[in-house]
Amino acid sequence: MADERGHTAGRLAAVCGHLDEIRRDLRSVPGGDDGPVERVLAAVRDGADVAGALDGLHAVLQAGGDPWGLDGYADDGSGLRGIWPDGIARPSPGEHVYLCPADRCTRSWWPQRATEPVPECGMSGAALRRKRL
Repeated sequence: MADERGHTAGRLAAVCGHLDEIRRDLRSVPGGDDGPVERVLAAVRDGADVAGALDGLHAVLQAGGDPWGLDGYADDGSGLRGIWPDGIARPSPGEHVYLCPADRCTRSWWPQRATEPVPECGMSGAALRRKRL
């Protein structure tokens, strides 16, 4: 069950971080629309179980020609998803990371410069929440 929650949270992070791109991908398919992503957003807003809506969106993306579906979108843009290979510095204590404001998905963002604006949640529009490591 924990794996299912993690899988769902990872897919929800992909939607949150790549909402506009996913909408474009859905609309690029002949006859496609963004109904599947709207069902995910509605499930989040309603506090409902989002797993079924995410599975539906994933299947529509695959049927539209993307074999990876939602799993092809990296949750943080790095493609690393929490893996720290040799040569990549781990964050040091005292650094900050920004996470899902509702703690529903695994989206994270690491600021590169102090002047960068904090991204917003693609679901609620709230700024990602800051967490000190």
